[in-house]
Amino acid sequence: MGFSELWCSWILSCLSSAVISVLVNGTPTRVFGISRGLRQGCPLSPMLFNIVAEALSSLLTKAVSNGFFSGFNLGADGLGISHLQFADDLVIFCGRSETQIRNVIRLLRGFEVAAGLRVNRGKSKLIGINIEDNVVSSWASLFHCKNEKFPCFYLGLSLGH
Repeated sequence: MGFSELWCSWILSCLSSAVISVLVNGTPTRVFGISRGLRQGCPLSPMLFNIVAEALSSLLTKAVSNGFFSGFNLGADGLGISHLQFADDLVIFCGRSETQIRNVIRLLRGFEVAAGLRVNRGKSKLIGINIEDNVVSSWASLFHCKNEKFPCFYLGLSLGH
């Protein structure tokens, strides 16, 4: 994303030098290093999360432009939408083919390996529009997630009415 070597070394130093202690019955334990991430409440956390979220967004956009999956177009001028992100929530719009579903799954698994973050499949849902329930169910089993039907709720809003 164009960050300088110096900036990257500062961030790496913050990530690798973090130490904490834990209170046990009101008494702190000895200090020990943490092996992943930042300290709880660290002001760098939201910024670093946004950088990683932007990387995922760019990855999805590039996958669409390379034809791995398709989003949908709005209106005659062809504004395409492949995904929507809000904080740690992501909606991916995909064509109705098993190949496209598999490509999205591969992309997310690759992102998991590269970023060290995992998609919570227990909270993930595959929602088909004008697709038979058994087909959506079989695709959901590929990603080990739930399948759902319209109408449903997303971020507290009712969709599909």
